[in-house]
Amino acid sequence: MKKIVILLSLIFALQAPVLVFAQLEDTENVVFNAILGGVFNLVVQDGELQTATFNTADDYNFGISESIGTPGIDPGFTTVAMEATGNWYLQIGAPDFTPISGTGTIPIDNLGVWCEATGTHQFGTEVSCAFQTAETALGLQNANVTLIDLLTNNSGGAPENQFVLHWLMGTMQGSMNIESMFAQLSAGQFSQGTYTTTVVLTMTEIP
Repeated sequence: MKKIVILLSLIFALQAPVLVFAQLEDTENVVFNAILGGVFNLVVQDGELQTATFNTADDYNFGISESIGTPGIDPGFTTVAMEATGNWYLQIGAPDFTPISGTGTIPIDNLGVWCEATGTHQFGTEVSCAFQTAETALGLQNANVTLIDLLTNNSGGAPENQFVLHWLMGTMQGSMNIESMFAQLSAGQFSQGTYTTTVVLTMTEIP
């Protein structure tokens, strides 16, 4: 009889309910702000130093450009890029050439430039330039002149906004000085020597 009682007690113990405790949890939030400021950065990637050397009658009579010049002696090109979170336009200007040695000054419109778009933003779509060939070159002025302007939307980085500025001197093309360097030299505008100027590129945000 005792054996039966013990067996029933074991069965009762095995059937007892299992107690389950509730899992506690708590939450908190972290607010994270991203502040995106405006960026307008003009970068001269190469060609920041240019030289035009006049050694022959042809140089004086017809001028010098990268297509007929000698690399390292005659003007070549400058590559620029604009990194902009908004729209922009680019202006260019320079004072007249002044002597390091020599006398007089060389009018700045003897220096010319024309533009080539090498990024994904192209002339006629996102941007515009009225000076896209040597024949239509801009003769630089003392006052700023717009070189590259906005058409639709030209924000972006260097892959979008990369341009090549091609330099000419004394070629009398486009709006450059209509007199040859020889004619100006003979008229006493300037003498033989070394002259210098600093061309200023100005990138401006369009609100």
